[in-house]
Amino acid sequence: MPQRVLYDARVWFRALSFLIAAALLIKATVALAIPERFYAARRKQYAADSMPRELLVPPVIVLSVTSAAWYATLFHYQPWGWIVTGALTLLACASLHNLVRWRRHRAAMSKIVSSPKVTLVDYALIVVGVGFAALGWLVY
Repeated sequence: MPQRVLYDARVWFRALSFLIAAALLIKATVALAIPERFYAARRKQYAADSMPRELLVPPVIVLSVTSAAWYATLFHYQPWGWIVTGALTLLACASLHNLVRWRRHRAAMSKIVSSPKVTLVDYALIVVGVGFAALGWLVY
């Protein structure tokens, strides 16, 4: 039986799938566990005219992880890898778009985080997070 190599394509995509799942599940769980505190902080961030510095960190992380996904896609191809790479690429593009168009993004997000239905977004994130965890566990 062949030994598993650290650089096996499945390892790359499994790690990236679990990373996406963890980020989604942690965000949604925190938001659902302490919604008033979580969304009060979000409302404060989106009320500011200039972009708070802490909102610059997630795009840097997303771009770094997306680069790793593209590396894995190009050099360690896996049949279902395009799901992870595509999802991260969309997220990276959205992050950059939100940075460039902060004023428009701020207005839209202020409405969303002030809505009583904002928890529906968190439940959707849990479903998508579980999907990525299943992808990492069952496919890769």
